Amino acid sequence: MPTFDEDPKEYFQEVLTFLRKEDWIYNYPNTHIFVNKILDNFRTDWVESLRNINNKELNDLPAGNVKSDWPTTFQQLLLKIASLKQKIEHYNPSCEHVILQPQIRLSAKKAHEITILPTVIHDVCKKLNISVLVDIGAGIGYLSHILHENYNYKILAIEGSSDKVDLALKYQDKYYPGSKSDVKFIHHFITENSASTIDGILRENNWNVENVGIVGLHACADLSVTVLEIFQKLHYAKVLVIMPCCYHRMEELTITTVKEEFKRFPVSETLKSTYISLNAESFLRRPFLRLACQQTGNAWENMNEEMHELHSKHCTFRAILQEVAHEGDYNVKRLKRKSRNCKSCDYTIENYANNLRKSHKLVTSDGIEVEIESDFIDKVLAKWENYKEKCYLVEILTALQTAIQSICENIVLLDRVHFLRENGVNCDIYKITDDRISPRCHALLATK
Repeated sequence: MPTFDEDPKEYFQEVLTFLRKEDWIYNYPNTHIFVNKILDNFRTDWVESLRNINNKELNDLPAGNVKSDWPTTFQQLLLKIASLKQKIEHYNPSCEHVILQPQIRLSAKKAHEITILPTVIHDVCKKLNISVLVDIGAGIGYLSHILHENYNYKILAIEGSSDKVDLALKYQDKYYPGSKSDVKFIHHFITENSASTIDGILRENNWNVENVGIVGLHACADLSVTVLEIFQKLHYAKVLVIMPCCYHRMEELTITTVKEEFKRFPVSETLKSTYISLNAESFLRRPFLRLACQQTGNAWENMNEEMHELHSKHCTFRAILQEVAHEGDYNVKRLKRKSRNCKSCDYTIENYANNLRKSHKLVTSDGIEVEIESDFIDKVLAKWENYKEKCYLVEILTALQTAIQSICENIVLLDRVHFLRENGVNCDIYKITDDRISPRCHALLATK
């Protein structure tokens, strides 16, 4: 099979054909595993053969490692998944990662991202003599100030939240008071019509609009596609470096019980043609986009037995809750997140069921919230007796989902790459961060 770069149309055709055939793996929320009888898709010989799968075999499964004594059809499934994975090259900038100033106190994930992304941006921009950067979704300005302080770029920092802009200005006053002429924070919500606004602000500041780059960390949902459109419209924008995320939050055009269409997916004509021919609105739905946002196989491979057991219990318990609610014609509303900082031996169905009144409510078809009663809890406990022997299959199902996660994410990202290529823009995708720390580790790099 050709790679994406060799033949994008054939690559999309091959992948979407597979995803349509095996949509049972991912095309429903995991909360609905029992409602939609997903485990019935496991063949009898798979069930028996995988019953005693050990921890290493489970961890290796998403990587496509197969055992010779597994059923041939299961081996073929894993090998097919492995063959569809598109290798994304790691970007190695020529400059060293930046060192954060003492006042910058961030989570390990955020710190990891903003020490690496600026070096990639600078590595690309210096080749085209970029002097001005537009930072989309600038937040309170960590990335903007790093780019200015370390590489002397002028920064137009655009943020859609007025509260964050206020915090950014206070942060600038406190730590970077000398940067105000070169780092400008603007409150503006980005839309497809924002190119003219950006152009006007740049010209008002008398900044050089012949050497401009557009950058963004966490270009969420539709924003990353909107930025691609803006990049095309601004003829003097020569470099684009953005890290897309939150694909599952993209805006829908139409939605039914079996089909979902999105406003900005797909965007390339090449993927659109395959999408239409295969009726992909029935299987590239919200669960597909949500899986594209999940942890990668590298995170999965380090799980121990207790972590797997806890994870499988959590998925199974929640799916049982959903099935009992479904049978009573209720929806489920979560009141608070369930803390998983406990040992597997303490996380029992009895504890889970007895906590339901505090953690969830039921909602009728009329939207009325209903308290969870004792008979409902009894039904949850009874369901566990039916499903507890299938708990290991739930974990194997999520292993299969982890196996195809990168394929799902690549479809979304490569669609955007080809959108720009179809419009005459050089564009590639690179891995730039460690996905064990920052799962959305890819950046779109485009130049004109």
